[in-house]
Amino acid sequence: MQPSSLKTSQPNKIGVPKFIEKAYRDTRRIVCVKAGRRTGKTYNFALWLIQQLDNKPESAGLWVDTKHANIDKYVERYFKKMLKKMGHWDKCNWNAQKKILVLHNGSYIDFGSAERPENMEGFGYDFAVLNEAGLILKKKSLWENTLYPMIKHAMVRIIGTPKGKNTFESLYKRYPHYSFTAYDSPYYEPHEIEEAKATMTQEAFAQEMMAEFIDGAGAVFRNIIENATGKLLEAPIEGERYVLGVDLAKHTDFTVIMIGDADTHEVVWHDRFNQIDWGLQKSRIISAYQKFKCGYGVMDATGVGDGIFDDLIAAGLNLEGFKFTSTTKQELVSNLSIAMDNNAISYPPIEVLTDELSIYGYEQRANGQFSYSAPEGFHDDEVMALALLNRAFAYQPITYSSVY
Repeated sequence: MQPSSLKTSQPNKIGVPKFIEKAYRDTRRIVCVKAGRRTGKTYNFALWLIQQLDNKPESAGLWVDTKHANIDKYVERYFKKMLKKMGHWDKCNWNAQKKILVLHNGSYIDFGSAERPENMEGFGYDFAVLNEAGLILKKKSLWENTLYPMIKHAMVRIIGTPKGKNTFESLYKRYPHYSFTAYDSPYYEPHEIEEAKATMTQEAFAQEMMAEFIDGAGAVFRNIIENATGKLLEAPIEGERYVLGVDLAKHTDFTVIMIGDADTHEVVWHDRFNQIDWGLQKSRIISAYQKFKCGYGVMDATGVGDGIFDDLIAAGLNLEGFKFTSTTKQELVSNLSIAMDNNAISYPPIEVLTDELSIYGYEQRANGQFSYSAPEGFHDDEVMALALLNRAFAYQPITYSSVY
């Protein structure tokens, strides 16, 4: 499929494939594009953003992606190459630390991620591209609380491959939209699509290649809102039994501590923090355990967690150290999923917890096994802490009776 010429302000011309040209040239304010994998949506709408800014000096652009680590790759592989071809790159200024690309005419692009939405708040834009919308808009609050207030007057392109039914689907239905499948893409040979169809599950092929919104596709947990009926406590209730679940931070992740009622299986206490030293983290775990007079707990003892676990045992806590492997994680997550299906666990409506539960998903590997994880660029610390607490709920203390 031959690309058509796209007029720019430079003598060099950059083409877009004919199948996507109508969507590209649409002048309506908000347009949604759902497309199968490898249809060129990211490349072409990076080009769209550059062209809009090139035609309007001193204007503000926004590019939103899944995670911060992807931004440098996109700037290097897409934006830099395009701007070089247009003869502009030497007059541009890329600030890799602040993630700001200033163009030759005074326009600029702020790059942000769903991973760090707080870095984007407080600004307004003329043009915006929300990339990987199927992933980033799994968090409904990202659109409602962060993005829409900044782009309510902007020309916006919301692009991505569907990932179940979420805010991307509702926006797709609300605004002008286009849909492209792998069969439209110039980057697939027919035999490659047929091979994908033969080796992928029907659900995965429909979503990833045909760009269909599949209800519950890849979702692990149901009844998320229905189970969010609990209430946090300031102090333990006399006579109640409590247990603890802890997921420890890895690198930029968060340590999450949860305490639950051992009889009602309700989460009653919650703490979440990161970037503090291990000594303080241990103190917080001990303090929570002792405050609620927990009789038992399950904590992450993988990697560096093994040493933390030993220190807490030495401090007198009755804990099980849980080591994560692909097999043990699958069992842990499956047990939590079953508990939620059966309304056998409850928790307060903590936004970060319900967000993580809603976006947590699975993929089927080539060997038929399932892999559970949060989407790239998102955290799963809340999910893991809840799953560890759910395991702690199964603990039954040994009772002794007198022998006559």
